[in-house]
Amino acid sequence: MSEISKDSDTESELTGRADASQPSKKDLDDALGELMVYRQRLVNDVIAMGQRLKLPRKQVENNLSNHHELQKIDEIINQLQTQLDG
Repeated sequence: MSEISKDSDTESELTGRADASQPSKKDLDDALGELMVYRQRLVNDVIAMGQRLKLPRKQVENNLSNHHELQKIDEIINQLQTQLDG
């Protein structure tokens, strides 16, 4: 068996489907749900840290709006929603 076929077989086994490049609607829904839960937990953690440090609310809001990981998560959530709508 060629190396390409082995990789392809392994990918199919890992994903549980033959065409790994096209996620199912359920996969997209699951990923979206998990990301939204993670995003909310991250927001709550940033707010809690700000409260423990007694930071002004304005500074905490600024930290949230400029938080690199939250921005990246928001981009991915938008991409997943676009895929689900399309």
